[in-house]
Amino acid sequence: MDSVLIIVAIVVVVVLAFFLLRGLGERRRQQQLERQRGSRQAEGHREMAADHEQKAESLREQAERERERAARHAERAERVDPES
Repeated sequence: MDSVLIIVAIVVVVVLAFFLLRGLGERRRQQQLERQRGSRQAEGHREMAADHEQKAESLREQAERERERAARHAERAERVDPES
């Protein structure tokens, strides 16, 4: 009778250990998937930031050209009508 109880106890411990380890493995897998998802999102944001920086630089260059054009027009206006 004692040997049956010992065998049952061992089986119960093995089954509990199996489910515990399986649950821990699943949790670890979920954490890894979340880290990968976060890495992909971060990479996407980095690409968008680079695109915005490039666009901002382009707009700065365009703004400088427009300022130069405005200055030329102001000079021409001063030459045509210096009193106004």
